[in-house]
Amino acid sequence: MKKEFMSFKKKFAAAALTAALAITLIPTGLEYADAESMLTLAPPTDIKTVSRDDDEITLSWNAVTGAQGYEIYRYSSTYDKWIEVERTNNTFDEIDDLLSASIYSFKIRAYAQNASGQYVYSDFSDTFKTVTAPKDVNNLRVSSKSNNSVTLKWNSVKRADKYQVYKYDKTSGTWKRLITTSKTSYTVKGLSSGTSYRFKVRPYRETLGYKYYGDFEDISVKTASNSSSSESSGYIGETRAKQIALNKAGVSSSKAEFIKVKLDYDDGVRVYDVKFYEGDYEYEVEINARTGAVYDYDKDFRWDD
Repeated sequence: MKKEFMSFKKKFAAAALTAALAITLIPTGLEYADAESMLTLAPPTDIKTVSRDDDEITLSWNAVTGAQGYEIYRYSSTYDKWIEVERTNNTFDEIDDLLSASIYSFKIRAYAQNASGQYVYSDFSDTFKTVTAPKDVNNLRVSSKSNNSVTLKWNSVKRADKYQVYKYDKTSGTWKRLITTSKTSYTVKGLSSGTSYRFKVRPYRETLGYKYYGDFEDISVKTASNSSSSESSGYIGETRAKQIALNKAGVSSSKAEFIKVKLDYDDGVRVYDVKFYEGDYEYEVEINARTGAVYDYDKDFRWDD
């Protein structure tokens, strides 16, 4: 009986040792795993717009520890889904082929390869919204001018909300804003005769709590000179313009009271604007400054006001 007990004890001890060795030596799959196979990545943070144009935006973000690259996604309202637009190893990238003065939404995720060659991705960043710049003002031009004023016009800019008009101050050497307007024209008054001026105009869109500006378009303009030198410049001059106006109205010079004779522009053509009273009537005549042809004639009762 004692021998049988000792035999059982030995067998039990051997079985226990075998079981212990099995627990120690059989791999679970975790013991042999490389640390990189357990790689986890944080999502990118602090996304910013570092530059913008009317068709492109450059974004930057903080580096993610362990990341080998980044994927940038843009939301497409056309397809109602997020579309990958760029993949980069840098912490900045330029996204192009965008519409001007438009809002865009982006999100970014980091990626890396583990020891097995499999790609590991972070969660996506928070959605980042930004705006492209408006296109520049196009066809900035002078639609009319006189010896003391200039009317500027420009083409409408798509998706721009307003425009800022600036005038260069020679004395201070700085640009001074004259007006912010939703219109596409502006008349600058109080200028000096025969003097050169510089103006510039830029559009902007206001959204997401900020103003986003297009680049300036500038123009140099010289106001009309006083009419004393009109004849030498190829114009008919004030004296002849007055006489043409009187002839058109059928009024003698002795009865006319002239209140305006101004060299001006009408759709890019130099004209004289002549205005005078005779008795109870007011006459306005527009005359081609070079040929003397009458462009417009108007007679009204003087006391209509």
